[in-house]
Amino acid sequence: VRSVPFDVYSGKGVPEGKKSIAFRLVFQSDRDTLTSEQVDKFQGDILRQLERELGVELRG
Repeated sequence: VRSVPFDVYSGKGVPEGKKSIAFRLVFQSDRDTLTSEQVDKFQGDILRQLERELGVELRG
């Protein structure tokens, strides 16, 4: 997994003291084509870890 932040915003619509950060995630395997289910699981695992360790909240 490779991640690249491409947008950081704070202002209208974002609570005081918070930032909205957009990331581009690249999932790839050297061996196989990844299924949608595998990518969904990876995304969920990443989000849960960010929530637990950094208090990240997913915006709509």
